Amino acid sequence: MSMTIGNNVRTSGYPNSASSTGEHKSVREYSNYLMGKYSCLTPGKNTAVSVTSGLLRKAMNDEETGQWLERELSKAPDYIKEAQQSASARGSKLIFCAIEFGEEYSTMYTCTVSDTPDTDKDIDKWIERVKENRGKQTAAVPGMDEHTLRGTDLKSLVDSFVEKMSGLQSATGSAAGFDMRA
Repeated sequence: MSMTIGNNVRTSGYPNSASSTGEHKSVREYSNYLMGKYSCLTPGKNTAVSVTSGLLRKAMNDEETGQWLERELSKAPDYIKEAQQSASARGSKLIFCAIEFGEEYSTMYTCTVSDTPDTDKDIDKWIERVKENRGKQTAAVPGMDEHTLRGTDLKSLVDSFVEKMSGLQSATGSAAGFDMRA
C-alpha cells in the first residue's frame, strides 16, 4: 500500500526545496506542471530550455532527481545570462543558446558571432520575461511551500512528516497544518 501526505505550509521566506513529483500521473502532466512553474521552458526567439522525456519519467518517480531538475530549471536563465556575459567579455555576441537536461547528461549549445561585443536583444528580452515570471510565480502565493512525503506505511509517513515540520517550524517559527490521504 502506498500513501502520500501532502501539505501546504504558510511560512515567511522559507525556500521551497521540495518537489511535487509524486503527484503526477503521466509524463505529459508532469511536463505541463513544470512548464507552468518554470517559464524558461517556453522558448524565446534565440533561446530554448528543454527536458528529455527520460529525465521527466525519472524525476516523476525519484524525489531527489525531481528536486535537482527543479533547481536546475530555476537556474537555467542565469546559465544563459552567464554564457551571454562570457561571450561579450571575449568580444563576441551570443546569438543562440539552448540547454537540454537529459537523464544522464545536461548540454548547453551556444552560437556566437566573433568581433561583435554586445548582447542579443531577443535573448535579453527572454531573460527579462523569465525573471519577471519567476517573481510573479513566487509573489502569487507569498510564503506558501508545498512538500510531498512518501512512505511504505503510516508510521514511516508520520515520522517523515514530523521531521519535515520540525525543521520548518524551527527555521521559520511558524505553525503548520496538513491533509492526509491514503
